[in-house]
Amino acid sequence: MALLDDLGKGFTPGNVAIGLGAALLAPVLAPAVSSVLRPAARAVMRTGITVYRGTVQPVGAALGNLVAEAQMELATAQSGRRDAESSGEAQQDGPRQDEARQDEARQNEAAHHSRSHKRRAGESDS
Repeated sequence: MALLDDLGKGFTPGNVAIGLGAALLAPVLAPAVSSVLRPAARAVMRTGITVYRGTVQPVGAALGNLVAEAQMELATAQSGRRDAESSGEAQQDGPRQDEARQDEARQNEAAHHSRSHKRRAGESDS
């Protein structure tokens, strides 16, 4: 309620005249003020862009570089893990392959032995 009381106190004839005068002069003064303020606003914008390019943009580029380096390290670590896993699989497959080769050698030897035994048996029969 204090706000409404203060508004009531502000409506003096002098204050009303100032408000009406500003309202009537605003359309006339606005182009003049804007022609002065527009270059000032452009100068402020240019300064802001220059400051951005000088400070924020390099920081952003440095952060971008850090992100790229971190991604490369992650990719290298993942490919290293894949290489280790694949070599681990090869090492695990190594004994199996050795066993398969030994089995194959035994089978070849048994087949050779069986053929030679049959030959010998045939020679002794004849």
